Amino acid sequence: MAKKDDELIHRAERTEDGWRFRFRFLVRKEEDWFVAYCLELDLVAAAKTKDQAVQEIRDLTRHQVEYCIVNDNMDRLFRRAPEEIWAEYYACEEKPTQKPRPLFSFIESTCLSQSLSHAR
Repeated sequence: MAKKDDELIHRAERTEDGWRFRFRFLVRKEEDWFVAYCLELDLVAAAKTKDQAVQEIRDLTRHQVEYCIVNDNMDRLFRRAPEEIWAEYYACEEKPTQKPRPLFSFIESTCLSQSLSHAR
């Protein structure tokens, strides 16, 4: 488990300009919804379109990071998503892109899964 936790810790870096983060997102279609996951924070968002789901998970991730920075609570930011979500993410093949943010920056990897899942 320590190796997995170390992997999450290395997703955040404090620089002279502020914080820099790398987050991975998985988007998949579940019935009539697109569901987006932030793997490092174990966050989930859903929307009717893929673009909306991606925007929702980005906003949710941004708000979570901002809250932790403002409240000096970085040690509680990272929480690993379930292993099946990570396995599905690793099966996808999109390259990361860097997107700067005012308080911090993300390097994102987003993939759209071709598999269908049913809510449990």
